[in-house]
Amino acid sequence: MRCTRDRRFNGDIHVRHSRLCSTTLGVLSAIALSGHARIAASQPSNPGFVIAHVRVFDGRQSHTDRNVVIVGGRIQAVVESLDAWRHLPVVDGTGATLIPGLIDAHSHTQNVTDLQQALRFGVTTVLDMFTDPAVEQGLRDAAKRRVDVADFRSAGVLATAPGGHGTEYGIAIPTVARASDAEAFVAARKAGGSDYLKIVLNGVRAARGTPTLDAATATALVRAAHSRGMVAVAHVESTEDVRIAVSSGVDGLAHIWREGGAAPDIAELVARKNVFVIPTLATPEGFVKNSGVSLANDSRLRPFLSDTIIALLSGSAKGPVIEDFKPFLDAVGSLRAADALVLAGSDVPNAITAHGVSLHRELELLVRAGLTPTEALAAATANVAVAFKIPDRGMIAPGCRADLVLVRGDPTSDIMATRDILRVWRSGVEFDRRATPAEAKSREPSIPAAKASSDLPAESTLTVCR
Repeated sequence: MRCTRDRRFNGDIHVRHSRLCSTTLGVLSAIALSGHARIAASQPSNPGFVIAHVRVFDGRQSHTDRNVVIVGGRIQAVVESLDAWRHLPVVDGTGATLIPGLIDAHSHTQNVTDLQQALRFGVTTVLDMFTDPAVEQGLRDAAKRRVDVADFRSAGVLATAPGGHGTEYGIAIPTVARASDAEAFVAARKAGGSDYLKIVLNGVRAARGTPTLDAATATALVRAAHSRGMVAVAHVESTEDVRIAVSSGVDGLAHIWREGGAAPDIAELVARKNVFVIPTLATPEGFVKNSGVSLANDSRLRPFLSDTIIALLSGSAKGPVIEDFKPFLDAVGSLRAADALVLAGSDVPNAITAHGVSLHRELELLVRAGLTPTEALAAATANVAVAFKIPDRGMIAPGCRADLVLVRGDPTSDIMATRDILRVWRSGVEFDRRATPAEAKSREPSIPAAKASSDLPAESTLTVCR
């Protein structure tokens, strides 16, 4: 497989970064869904199941009439013929599309119910960008133990200046006053289990008097993160924040510049330096009058929304109303035109967003901004997994986790089809979308033991998802 800078994919995963290409080639280069893999007919000890005669979006492109074999919580095969697997139970996928479990690249998670709500809408992995340290470990433990909640990764405590953004929530957190503090701060995050580092550059707030990190401190934080193998993501608010973040060597940006509108020079800089961007359009859109009503009233979503969330989505965000949302879309359009890598994240629960459901709105907004439906799907699946170095998911390929969503229709031609969810699996275990939190807690299904690659049939030539 070749890494490509063609934003229209041409059959390849939408990876535009040289440093991502090596990872992608190692993970994806031999993945094929053409049915060429030869599978022995021996029955595995774990019977598993097959999703049959289904259209597959594998994280990069679509394939018609495939059969996806799941054993021990992993995808064991993706084949054209069912002959070797007729002993397994079958889920009929006729007329539907199977996509990888969605990954929300920007969330703030406060409790296990949030993770359950995310899974209800096909979000099988949540990338948290700052939560209360008092609840963080409990969320990690729940996600590791249970499959009725989304998996959870987190930056833990964000890196911000004393009195900077992130300190206003009444949560006692350590801060970074100067560049010399960076090493100890990042070492503590790594020791505490943080999966990546979030750095706060709050230029817009700084103009109103809120302290922010200087360029030297941002650079020191990035270096400390990279020395520990951590991805570094910068919260940005202005074009100047973007320049500082890119100059510091960050891997990605959370949010887009608030000045609004296309900024080709900034977009070109981001693309040239191989920095990904999580625009989080769903959050600023929450300040547009009546912006959440379409989600609350969507018949494909409403039966799975609580009265509280329906009321939230039907309301208005607290703050100044945004009269014209087009500049935000244009900003993302300029990133797409520059061939920058755009990822999907909701920034839930800010404004009037809700876990799980708002990622579907984010996908719709990305398409409105100029991404194709296929690009938007990759922005919430394979591209996120590669960007955040989580190589066991985001793809439908042998060896990958069986985090899967079956939807009616074809979301590669109509992104709104992601809302028409038929079934959701995490680690090969189906989630009961209609179960109440209390009912689900009483069952708490555990993660099945994954079938080791050495246990695959002897004649298999499959590539294992690394």
